[in-house]
Amino acid sequence: MQEKSYFNPYIAPYYLAKAHNRPHAERKMRVVFLVQNDFIWDKQAPVYDVLAADDEAEPIIVLLPSYSATDLAAGKNVGEYEERYWHFFHDHYPDVYDFTNVLDLRILSPDYIFLGLPYEGLRPLDGTHTAQLAKIAKLCYIAYGTQGTKFFIHWETAMQDFFSYLTFHFCDAADEKAALESTYPSTVAAGLQHFEDLGYPSFEPYLRQQSEEHSVRKILWMPRWTTDPMVGGSHFLDYKDRFVDFAVRHGGEQLKFAIRPHPFMFDNFIQRGDLTEREVTSYKARLKECGIELDDGGYTPFEALSRADILLTDFSSLNMPFFLLERPLVYCPNGAELTDDYGKMIEGSYVAEHWAQAEEHLEQLIRGEDPAADRRRAIVDAFRRKHLGAAKRIADRLKKDYADSLHPENVYLPDVERWIFDQKKAFVSLIGRGTEELLQNFCTQEWYPLYLALLPLRLQNENLVWGEEQILAKVQEMYEAAGERERRSRLVLAMLLFADPLTLPVPVETDLWPEGLYQNICEVFRQYRLDLGVV
Repeated sequence: MQEKSYFNPYIAPYYLAKAHNRPHAERKMRVVFLVQNDFIWDKQAPVYDVLAADDEAEPIIVLLPSYSATDLAAGKNVGEYEERYWHFFHDHYPDVYDFTNVLDLRILSPDYIFLGLPYEGLRPLDGTHTAQLAKIAKLCYIAYGTQGTKFFIHWETAMQDFFSYLTFHFCDAADEKAALESTYPSTVAAGLQHFEDLGYPSFEPYLRQQSEEHSVRKILWMPRWTTDPMVGGSHFLDYKDRFVDFAVRHGGEQLKFAIRPHPFMFDNFIQRGDLTEREVTSYKARLKECGIELDDGGYTPFEALSRADILLTDFSSLNMPFFLLERPLVYCPNGAELTDDYGKMIEGSYVAEHWAQAEEHLEQLIRGEDPAADRRRAIVDAFRRKHLGAAKRIADRLKKDYADSLHPENVYLPDVERWIFDQKKAFVSLIGRGTEELLQNFCTQEWYPLYLALLPLRLQNENLVWGEEQILAKVQEMYEAAGERERRSRLVLAMLLFADPLTLPVPVETDLWPEGLYQNICEVFRQYRLDLGVV
């Protein structure tokens, strides 16, 4: 059905207001974590843990089938659960469900739903699109990685099909919060959207990690998965052999080397033609031959970073967590403009514009020389004050909202309601004055997704409701006066903009409708009745 992927900036606030104005029953706060993979779970896990220990909350994990950006690019069908990912959750957590078993999240009656990724294309299953989920519960998001660059913050502001449906987005930095608030000023002012800078939960384990001396030191290299400089770029293709040569020269019993590529890196380079499968296999074999550990996701991010003493890295959302361990970082830039917090991180790190500089910094650190140590410690102390306790603050924020929602103050959006009214009125004119050809080609019109999206929308303003009633009465008069069945069919389609089919005083005759139209309308009103609690 086309309505599921349709986005309009006026429709999202309508559903935000509905979620806000809907009082909940007196029971435990129920929070669903809609999970897409295990390697970004560390962003949400601290909040889950706080809620799980709270007698007033009931957290539930729902697993989506494994589906990555490379799966999407390859056109792979969705539905398979990667075994490691599935067992990670089912073996370690209570109240874990598979979405393909649940079928519809309404069965769990969630008050809040946490989303792991903002990409609609990576949630292709029906019932998982943001526009659908916003009708069920208030949507929450903790970014799967710190933004790090101005580009990613700008990217977020452009992803309106996702962010416009969020009730809560827990930001990692003040500049991200400011950018999103300026993107959605009306809904923020109305109290429907909250972009909160309460700290980043996944930083907490790193800030709590005790400083320790490793008997064997390790240098970890983290190359990025894409060469696109707008999103941080990758030095892997240029540095892959130089890194191995450096490790061979400097490695020994007391100094080991490891590489942790982004999970998508090798697959992406193969798909792009930058490397062949044989070249990737050969490179992995060389790493093993030279005693360089390949971390292909066998360790959690925390395990991987805490085991390292020095980090050589492209841009990554894992840069900051490592930095918070107060260990030296060698950063390899590729043109991306950094956020304010990442700029502070760089002040306490080492920057390598090319491989020769990277070698120079690494050799200095191997010798035990770390002139940035004091500066790094002071910067980390400031971050510690901000981020420690973030998970509890987020949980407390939800609990406050839940308490307020027991008797919510009604929010009315006059601009949104006026727009809805005007659009429906325009459709009456368009459909009523149409021809037989319009009816035959109804589903192929460019405005068809908007028509479907408008069908279940109901207004609060008494004057506008009265206006709708007048329009409906007029259309019914036109229906009675119409001689041709084709014109009557079109007028019924106009009436459905204002009333449930059950309440219409005329039959909904569908034999003249084009294929798919009746099915789509049935689905719209089925969902509408479900939202009302009518089965």
